[in-house]
Amino acid sequence: MLTLAFAIAAAYAVPDGYHVTREDVVGCTLMLGTAEPDGVVPMRAECHWPDVSLATFDRLFKVWDQHDEIFSTIDESDVVSVISGGVTRVKQRQSTKGITDRFVVLDMRVDPLAGGGFEYHWKMATDHGLTPPDDTVAAAREDGSWKVRPAADGGVDIEYVLAYGPGGSVPGFLVRWFQTSGLAGIVTDVHVWMTAH
Repeated sequence: MLTLAFAIAAAYAVPDGYHVTREDVVGCTLMLGTAEPDGVVPMRAECHWPDVSLATFDRLFKVWDQHDEIFSTIDESDVVSVISGGVTRVKQRQSTKGITDRFVVLDMRVDPLAGGGFEYHWKMATDHGLTPPDDTVAAAREDGSWKVRPAADGGVDIEYVLAYGPGGSVPGFLVRWFQTSGLAGIVTDVHVWMTAH
């Protein structure tokens, strides 16, 4: 007889170290991973969007300086420079109700995936030389990716992962909110943007 945990893992193909927190949020299953050595808990979403084509996703998502239009938690997203190897350096001002805005500089790029599709991924830039505005706190960590593949029905299958450390002092209940409701908001923001444009 299967254990409940095994049955859930089989049904959702939950990766090792993750557990499901919410299901069917705009076609996505949301998950949290095990805390990493720096205390950051990785977040993950697996989505099927039959109403979004790969061409549409690619056209809209790789415009890094429009991410403040896509994501409700990003107030500013500005390209700083284009670096060799297809990397674009982007500075962002991120806002979450209840805490001081966060400032982050990211190195972002797009790479093709074997079998079709694209991976849009980023990591924090450590050598950017930019000073956070006085009314912000520098984020401690941000790295992640959207792996977007064409689906048989003409839509897309998505794996989204994010490891985010806000830096500064943040109440535990807000961290937990971001790991659940905040993650739901992120995938909803992207889906709404893709289907509206």
